[in-house]
Amino acid sequence: MPRLTEQLLVPHPADDLFQLVRDIRRYPDFIKWISRMRVLDESAGTEPYHCLGEAAVSFKGFEQTFSTHVSADRAARQIEVELHRGPFRRLRNRWTFIPQGPDRTRIHFFIDYEFRNPVLGMLARSNGRTAVTRIMAAFRAEADRRFGAPPA
Repeated sequence: MPRLTEQLLVPHPADDLFQLVRDIRRYPDFIKWISRMRVLDESAGTEPYHCLGEAAVSFKGFEQTFSTHVSADRAARQIEVELHRGPFRRLRNRWTFIPQGPDRTRIHFFIDYEFRNPVLGMLARSNGRTAVTRIMAAFRAEADRRFGAPPA
C-alpha cells in the first residue's frame, strides 16, 4: 500500500523545525484537517522524548480518530511515529532534519500506511501525494509564521 517520501529544503534552522514537528499539541492550529489533537501520555523532560498522541482527522466527509506512539530524538534530529490504535492496518512516519548550514534544513519525510477500510484505502491511494504535499506546505507555512518568513 502507500509508501510516500518527500524532501524539502526549508530556510529555517533544523532545531527549530524539529521542535515544530515534535509539538503535536499545536497541529490543529495550522493543519486544517486535524480537528483535535491531544497527548495522552508523555515522558516530559527526557531525551529522547516519547508520547502517545491522539488525533481526530476529517477528510472528504470522513472523520477518523487514531493514536500513535511518537519518539523524538533531538540528537539524531529524527521523529518516528508508529500506530497505536485506529483505522489503519499499519502506519509508520519518519521526519529527519538535516542541517544545510545555520539557517537551512533539508527535511526528509516518509510515511507508510494502509487503511483497514477499503473505501478509505481507495481515497488515501488517490489522494496520498496531494496529502503529503499539503502536510509539507502546512509545516513550511507554520515555520515561516513562527520563525519569520525568509527574505525574498
